[in-house]
Formats: sequence, C-alpha cells, structure tokens
Amino acid sequence: MTFPETPEQALAAARRAADAMTLHGVIPHPRNYALWYVYCAGSMLEMNRVIDAAIDAGQPFTEARCASLYARFLSEPEVDPTWEAASESVRQSVLRAMECVGAAHRGARDYGHAIETVSDHLNMVSEQDELALVLTQAAEETRRFVVFNRSLEETLAQSSREIAQVREHLDALRREGRTDAVTGLANRRVFDIALKETVLLVEHDCQSLSVLVMDVDNFQNFRGSFGERVGDQVLRLIGRSITENVKGQDTVSRYGEQAFAVILPDTTRTQAEATAESIRVGIAARSVVNRRTQTTLGQVTMSLGIAERHAGESPAELMRRAGEALHEAKARGRNCVVTAS
Repeated sequence: MTFPETPEQALAAARRAADAMTLHGVIPHPRNYALWYVYCAGSMLEMNRVIDAAIDAGQPFTEARCASLYARFLSEPEVDPTWEAASESVRQSVLRAMECVGAAHRGARDYGHAIETVSDHLNMVSEQDELALVLTQAAEETRRFVVFNRSLEETLAQSSREIAQVREHLDALRREGRTDAVTGLANRRVFDIALKETVLLVEHDCQSLSVLVMDVDNFQNFRGSFGERVGDQVLRLIGRSITENVKGQDTVSRYGEQAFAVILPDTTRTQAEATAESIRVGIAARSVVNRRTQTTLGQVTMSLGIAERHAGESPAELMRRAGEALHEAKARGRNCVVTAS
C-alpha cells in the first residue's frame, strides 16, 4: 500500500475523502476516515474495486458495510513474532547505515585536517627531500581515505540490500496476514475480526445479519485423485464463484482447508438462502478442467449452512449454528443448502 508522496497530494486526498463521506452519508469518525482516505488516495486497488462496485450498484455505505471493508482490507492483525524479527532487521540495517554516514563525516573531517597539515608543511619546506616526504604523507593520507570510503560504500550498499529484502519480506507478510495464499480471499483471522465488528454494528443499528458456511463435497478424494495443484485450482475457482454471487459489503473468507464462509450484513434469512442457492448452483454447473492437459475432471459440489443472527447472539454462537446447518446439509446427501432454525 502506497500513500501520497507530497503534503499537497495528501491534503488533496484528505479533501476528497471528506467529500466522498459526505456524498455517501458516511459518519466521519477515524475508522471511516482511514477507509475513505485510502480509497481516495488510490492506495489499495483491490479495495477500490470493491467500493466502486458497491457505488455502481447503488448500495448504501452503512456503518456495517464500512466496518466490514475496514476489517477486510485495513485492520492490523495481531503482532506476529515474524513481524517483530523483520522490524528488528530493518532497525539494525538502518543503524548500520547511520553509523556509516557518521563515519563518513568523521573520515572526511580527519582527511581535511590531514591535508591542511600537509599544506602547511609545503609552505615551510626548503629542501627537495623534505618536499618528497610531505608529498608522500599526502599520498598516504589520500590512499587511506579512498580505502576507507570504499569500505563505507560497500557497507552502505549491503545495508541498502538488506533493507530492500526486508521490505519485500514485510510486504509478503502483510499480504499473508490478511489473505489466504491459495485463493486470495480474506483469511480466517480477518473473517473473525470482521464478524465481531459487524455483530456490534448490526446490534447497534438493529439490522439483520446472516452468515454462510460452506464445505467442498468429497474434496479430499478429489485432491487425492488429481493432486494438490488441481485441488488448489478448484479452491480458486470456488472462491471466484462465491465472490461473484455476493455484494461488495460482504466478507468472503477461506475458513478452513476446504471450507469457506461469508458475512452477509443487512441480509435476512430469506435473502441469504437465495444467495446460497446461487452459489451452490453456480459451482455445480461448472466442470473442472485440468489446465495443463485440458482434460475434464468432473463436477465439484458444495454443501452450505446458513444462520441468521438472533438478537443478542454472540459471533461464536452464530457460527456454531451455521456449522450445525452445514453438518445437516452433509447428512442429507451433500450439494444442498440447510438453514439453521
């Protein structure tokens, strides 16, 4: 994620964010401001695509939708030891670079003093032998300074490489901290954060909330027959199919090895059932093709469980009921949708 490089650009993005929040009726508290500032700065293309789709569809930016977007794209995951180690690597590299800069200043100062001393001696010499000695001293000081500078340049170059490598590592960790590596969807951690925040907001706004929990039928057999690469291809296909059937405010997550889950704010049980059936039918209608051999491998189906939140219900209890509905769908023969009572 990048941000405006100059104060003028940052101020312009801030003004656009304020105008956008006013236009869409968004309450300008810090979390919403952060969301819309990043959107107006164009710092996260994936988030911008989701928000643009919601705008094009005329969907309102309720507190629940804004909170879901913030949790999905901007909320910070819990501190990971790997992050701490990477941060310490950056700190040490920067310290070495700062030491090099300080050493360069000291070296230049010492060399300047040495050359001044040689210059003073040149003004006082009267014999050829004395002149040769002074020039030899000047040459030696220059040689030492050149060698010293080369050493500093190598150290600075190494520090720059280390910082660049750690920055790449941090970017990768940031992506891994929010998304599933196979499907590119939100991961379980982001889902849990988004669900907790969404429950609080729908409770406050007296809105409906439903969740979908899905599991790929007989996935282990499929992966065992065709291999892990094809299995990952199927998971990506399913992830795209789910995303195509939900709204911009909804959070789609890979919830487990072969499981997916969706948070549906401002969505009733009946609306969730329609969404779930669209997902089920869309996936079942597709044939899996091995991209390498172009061989048709057959059909993949999904079992889906739905739960609409009861007033006062916790996120854990809501997910428990959705999970029970999913188990019931499996017991009924798979490739079906079951709604929790």
